[in-house]
Parts: sequence; C-alpha cells; structure tokens
Amino acid sequence: MTAQENSLTTLEAVSDILSQAPPIAACHLRPHPACCLFISWNGCIVLVYDGFPPPLVQAKMRITNNNNVMLRLKEENFGSKWPKTTLGAVNDGADELSIEQFTRLRDICNQYSKQIIDLQVSSNNTSTNNGIKVTALSIVEYQQRGLERLSKRIDVPLDDPTTNSCNDVDEDSNNSTPSEEEQSRVNRVISEWSDVQAYLPKVNAPGSRIGSYRQDFRGRTCVAFIDSTMPTYLRDVLSEFRHAVEEEFPGRYGWLDEASLHCTLRSLDE
Repeated sequence: MTAQENSLTTLEAVSDILSQAPPIAACHLRPHPACCLFISWNGCIVLVYDGFPPPLVQAKMRITNNNNVMLRLKEENFGSKWPKTTLGAVNDGADELSIEQFTRLRDICNQYSKQIIDLQVSSNNTSTNNGIKVTALSIVEYQQRGLERLSKRIDVPLDDPTTNSCNDVDEDSNNSTPSEEEQSRVNRVISEWSDVQAYLPKVNAPGSRIGSYRQDFRGRTCVAFIDSTMPTYLRDVLSEFRHAVEEEFPGRYGWLDEASLHCTLRSLDE
C-alpha cells in the first residue's frame, strides 16, 4: 500500500468511526471564564477553552477505543488533551523575553481576556451561544502544521438538536458544559504562568516557531475548525488583541491565517 493510499484509509476509517450511531452532538467551545488568552510553552499565543465538552470527549474516546483495532495511531500528545486554538507563534530568530517583557505580554493577554469575559456576561445571548459552535469535525491530511495548507479533508457533520426545536437549548447547554475533570486539566495548565520565574524558561524554550507551522510537513489530525462559527464579538476582540501585541512587541509574532484556526482533538499520525 502506498503512503497516499494508507493516508486515505486512515482518514476514511476515522470518518466512519465518528459517523457511527449514536450520533455525536453539536456543541460549543467556550472561552475560559478567567484566562482565555494565554502564552503557552515556546511562547505561542493561544485561545484557551474551559475544557472539551462531552461530545468532543466522546469523539476522542471513539478514536482511542478503536486504536489497535481499526487504527494504528501514536499515543496522544499532551498538547491535545487541553482544548485551545493557536493564534500565533514567535517569529524565527526573535530574542528571548525578559521577565519584564513577559509580564507585560501576560498583562495584555489578561486585559483582552477580561474584555471577552465581560462581553460574554453582558450579552443578551446565553453563555452557550457566546461560545464557538462546533457543527462538524474535520479529518485532514495537512502539508503545513498550522493547517494553512491541506491536501485532504473529510468533514463529519455533528447532530444539532437546536436546528430541530427551540426547546433543545437546555440540551445544547448540557452538551457544551465540560466535566469537572476537563475543567481541572485546563486550570492546571493555565495556573503555571502565575509563577513567572519558573514559567519564563518554558516560554523562551526553542521550538514551535512560526516557521515550523509553515514549513512543508505532512501529517494527519482530527480538528474542529472555528473560523466560520466564531461570534463577531470574539473575532473583533481577537483582532484588537493582535494589534495590541504588535504595538508592544513589533515583529515578534507571526499570526496564523484565520481560515486555518482550529481546535485539535488529536493527532492521527501512525
């Protein structure tokens, strides 16, 4: 079997697994209620969610439970065990951040996180509708790690109860509320940057520069693309946030194309 045939077989197998009954429900990814803009390891700037909602946990478990049966995948990376969207990465050749610079960048993240949270609270919509709706999962083979170039993509529609009846709002809310375990996992990650001295070396660690997201590299993954369902208020705040970072740290970050923005469920590499 050629590599191309094997790739298509893996993508089709995952598509079949995710399409099995009972159907996986549509849901919302909700920005973290305290810290949704975060500087992760290697200095990447990410949009953090409050945990994987139950339908996405179900999708991840289906893939895991079929590993060594229909699939032969590598063990899941820790990076996909907490839900986030990478917005930008440090440009190649950029200097390390000082403690003062990191603190300033963290302050900008907190400032715009608060804007997002305040807009969620003040909106007339429900908190669920203020999230990013996930109506499909995408199984892709990519040519760049940032998913700005794809060679194959299979979309698996999710079951959306809210399209059938206005009485299913509560069900949608339940589908979008992460478990305590999911929320705790995210909270442990974002708590790390409270200790600036201990966390800064992880931020300045080499690797995951924007060049690595855009270099030619083939792989497979299962994701939820977010651009088409991102609420207007969130899109606007993220645009202002990028501008604020550029003003304070000109030329430090490369920002991924909005059409490529996604939340990874897990890698499908073998």
